[in-house]
Amino acid sequence: MAKDSRHHAHTVCRAVAKSRRKTLQAATADLWSMSDEDVQAALVEASRLRAQAEALELRLVAEADRRHAGERAGATDTASWWAHRTRQERRVAKGRARLAESLDRHAPTSAALVEGAISVGHARVITSCVDRLPEDLEDPTVPARAEQHLLDEAVHLDPKTLAVLAKHVLTVVAPEIGEARDAAALEREEREARANAWLTMCPDGKGSVRGKFSIPELRAAMLHKTLLAYAAPKHQAATKDPEADQVEQVERRPSPERMGDAFCELLERLPTNLPKLGGLNATVVVTMDLESLVGGLAPGVLDDGRVISAATARRLACEAGLIPAVLGSRSELLDLGRKTRLFSGAQRRALNLTQPTCTAEGCDWPAHLCHAHHDQPWSSGGKTDLANARNLCPRHHARIHDPAFETTHLPGGKVAFHRRT
Repeated sequence: MAKDSRHHAHTVCRAVAKSRRKTLQAATADLWSMSDEDVQAALVEASRLRAQAEALELRLVAEADRRHAGERAGATDTASWWAHRTRQERRVAKGRARLAESLDRHAPTSAALVEGAISVGHARVITSCVDRLPEDLEDPTVPARAEQHLLDEAVHLDPKTLAVLAKHVLTVVAPEIGEARDAAALEREEREARANAWLTMCPDGKGSVRGKFSIPELRAAMLHKTLLAYAAPKHQAATKDPEADQVEQVERRPSPERMGDAFCELLERLPTNLPKLGGLNATVVVTMDLESLVGGLAPGVLDDGRVISAATARRLACEAGLIPAVLGSRSELLDLGRKTRLFSGAQRRALNLTQPTCTAEGCDWPAHLCHAHHDQPWSSGGKTDLANARNLCPRHHARIHDPAFETTHLPGGKVAFHRRT
């Protein structure tokens, strides 16, 4: 780019070369001498500078495409050549090339981007919205008015919020037809989202199952709200357990981890009135012998043949139905009992009044999100009554069934956990 500073070079080449030199000087300068106001003002201006630089980049991409730069270089298209030369992901380069082509047809949005008044994110929302407008509009000025309305809103909205507004832009600029069209489009979008919903699950061979899903926005909002109900309460960091793992002492874990814990908790708390599967409630069955239920180490066996640890099975048994089954020497069923050991709703409400939070020392998880645990296990003769009940949050409920920890009952009804040596 050194030659581009010569007087006979094109204006764009000289401007790019000079801008790079000036930006390099600014990027390597000491910032400690700047005042607070200068730092704040320069940060805002740098964001506008980035938008202007990206506007120039997109104009150059469009021009390179018109000149078939990719084909002349032997690439399949200009975006692929550009991605290779600048080490971008091809999908990113292709997306930017599409935006560049669209900006050629939307002069007001392109001009706003050149001025630095909007970002590339805003430009992508505006152009895609205007391009999606129906082609059979009676008033030919509607697209231009819609674009201008979105540009006016982009001044004080971020791209995500602007995208929500863009879905209803026709109702704003042409209410006589927009409301009906927007309603029809929304209904069509919801139908397609419901029809195209999918979910995949695949075991990783290391005790976990990974999956992906696509569901309608309404169901996603319902799931998100439900998970937040489990994930929002936080344990106090001051558990004062010096023997606990360092991870356990962190109060604010990353949100994906909290949401993962919440999803596991949601699955464990699913209601029993599920759709019938083979004449039975769609319930996971865990089989384990009495010795493991009382405190042994033999794993529990799921109805599909997979296994879980005895500690996890005992923890689940505190909240799930327990049906004793007597098997013969060849595993033939000799007798099948009934579940009779769960705390009733009235007992849970009374327990929540007397134990408003998790009873683990230092934990403030609210009672309505806790499990009801038998201090003396039901399997060893413990009664299902308030005197033998304690509220434990999911984390401490898992720990009380973990053979790596032992418990100490404290005055006032709390319980402390200590790692076994």
